[in-house]
Amino acid sequence: DSLMNPVKVTRPEPVFVDERGSITDLINSTEPIHHIGRLVFTPGAVRANHYHKESDQYDFILEGEIELATKSLEEGAEVHTVILKPGDLVFIPRHIIHAYRAVKDSTVINVTSTSRAGMKYEEDTIRVDPLF
Repeated sequence: DSLMNPVKVTRPEPVFVDERGSITDLINSTEPIHHIGRLVFTPGAVRANHYHKESDQYDFILEGEIELATKSLEEGAEVHTVILKPGDLVFIPRHIIHAYRAVKDSTVINVTSTSRAGMKYEEDTIRVDPLF
């Protein structure tokens, strides 16, 4: 199913634990990271309904619950949905339509491979008919 839906949801586990706590690797990438942001959602809030031409992105769910819908650009492609909970990490590659709907108050750390400074975000973002 990875060819049909290249979006990957994982729940990273600690790579090191001792009496002080733990260390969990979230992203180990050979690709550059140019943006880290914090998204705050109120219940029922919908975001995105777009795809990116150049940017890959990661979303790490800190708190709450988010429904994620994704779809490839292929004609007749199926919409995939998943509920994301705290500790989930999702990778959304470029050219994948995505939308979020908050089930409850939620906070997400968003990481992208291109800058979102100035108009760069809008230049890379293609709006589509809503998935939600």
